[in-house]
Amino acid sequence: MSFLKTMLATMVGFFLSISVVVAFFFAIVIASVIGSKERPKISNKTVLELNLGFEVLDRVNEEDGALLALLGEEKIPIGLDKILWGFDKAATDDHVKGVLLRPDLYSGGFATAKEIHDKILEFRKSGKFVYSYGDFYTEKGYFIASACDSVFLNPKGMAELNGLAANVVMYKGMLDKMGVKVEVFKAGTHKGAVEPFIMEQLSDNNRTQIKNYVTGIFNTMATGIAKARKLDKSKVRSNMNEFKAQNAQLAVDYGFMDGLKYEDEMLEICKRASNIKKKNFKTSSFQKYSSANQDLGSGSNQIAVVFAEGEIGMGEGDLETGIYCASLVKELKKVRLNDNIKALVLRVNSPGGSSNASDIISREINLIRKIKPVIVSFGNVAASGGYYISCLADSIFAQPNTITGSIGVFAMMANTRDLYKEKLGLGYETIETGEYASFGRPDRGLNEKQRIFLQNTVDMIYDDFVGIVARGRGMKVSEIKKIAEGQVYTGTKALELGLVDGLGGLQDAIKAASFKADLKEYRLLMMPRMKSVFGRFLGGSKQIKINAVVPTYFKSTYKELNKVQRLIKNPVQGMMMMPYSLEIN
Repeated sequence: MSFLKTMLATMVGFFLSISVVVAFFFAIVIASVIGSKERPKISNKTVLELNLGFEVLDRVNEEDGALLALLGEEKIPIGLDKILWGFDKAATDDHVKGVLLRPDLYSGGFATAKEIHDKILEFRKSGKFVYSYGDFYTEKGYFIASACDSVFLNPKGMAELNGLAANVVMYKGMLDKMGVKVEVFKAGTHKGAVEPFIMEQLSDNNRTQIKNYVTGIFNTMATGIAKARKLDKSKVRSNMNEFKAQNAQLAVDYGFMDGLKYEDEMLEICKRASNIKKKNFKTSSFQKYSSANQDLGSGSNQIAVVFAEGEIGMGEGDLETGIYCASLVKELKKVRLNDNIKALVLRVNSPGGSSNASDIISREINLIRKIKPVIVSFGNVAASGGYYISCLADSIFAQPNTITGSIGVFAMMANTRDLYKEKLGLGYETIETGEYASFGRPDRGLNEKQRIFLQNTVDMIYDDFVGIVARGRGMKVSEIKKIAEGQVYTGTKALELGLVDGLGGLQDAIKAASFKADLKEYRLLMMPRMKSVFGRFLGGSKQIKINAVVPTYFKSTYKELNKVQRLIKNPVQGMMMMPYSLEIN
């Protein structure tokens, strides 16, 4: 038996060693690819092809793209940062004659789409062409494409131009069947994040506010399409809401498309526009071009651009998968203590999360602001806790279709008695020294004193939230209370209410930071530093685990159920979140 144990242990050790060596080898190869910033070889007349057939995040790990390229994948993810700087470089590069956009199945956020849309319009001022071609356009993908000189569709393709709908997952029926009863405690009459757990339908208040900001997002999109395509705005809205362009030819007839072409015909159009004579015409990768040509400036003075994306939670963790307060504060302290860093731009893409974690981050932001300018740039969503960590900045920029606000707090407690006792046969025996000692027992509901404690805790956190917003925005507490109550707004409405200072994107925030710090010359410092593939392998990245274990079609469900579990497990700390299961498409 001992021989068998020894043999098995040796085999396990051998295969584990081989796995580590292989991972280490790939890490070295990928690092060498990333480390080489040598400009890719492009001809004198080049057309860059930008593929957006995936979720566009603010940043992506270049090593992930390098790994995909090594594995033969043609569609390499690209972050918003590289898209913006890639267009800037291409506009002044004599080698680049134009850009071919491929937005098929774009699934990023609305504010990200607006930022890319605006950058394309700016690029066109260089005199170079930018065409869009796709087999299937989502509404957001088409919004981006509408900024191009011309938009083309496969003759058998389709454009999903049928208006927007907001879908909210309601959990109460599932919880009832499981035998789980949820008690909620909230501050804010519009704080709708709790409704899916206690109601089978949305309240009228929540339904109205969702309708308002979804309509605002749709109007921003329709206005942008109409302006870029020189169409009547009211007709664009009605044609989309009535789904008039139900096939490829109708999309042309209603002015959404400039023509129907197959891919080889599209490439021929690009070839003629570039005045290229050679027969074997090929486009060049925009992703590779932008990675090698990102100009972060020069000089000893720096502006730190810190990316905060995901839900806000306590403790340490991978900042590529969420906002872990201890890890983010560690990055922010580097900004505060580095004398070469003259200003901070905080890029926020977050629906919120832990109130305690939000407060810890907010304090560090305030400490930085005392010694150097802090400018915040909102992405697709910066609501509740995402707004809390931002409101003490010198200035806040948002896109017109950013989702923000949601100044409110909630806590939840689950009673699993029926699940444990009746369905699973589990029982609890508790010996306690006081009536609060067993607070949070999963097999019984709360008593009245415990309910009062939880509601008082939520109310206290809410009052702190309102007070910090009032201080940061230079407004009276009474003024903030009128626009708080958990209400969610678009960036346009937030500007009107005084919750943000201007409409614009990441580059606008950087310009504001340089102006505030009085910098003529500076270098951008992108933070946090992305982890290597090998580092994430050893660290057991949650993102890697999820992608490896959960099938693609279950990922959204897995994430939602995981959120349910975490929210119910941690009720007392209070949560600053908007209705996180909302999906707009």
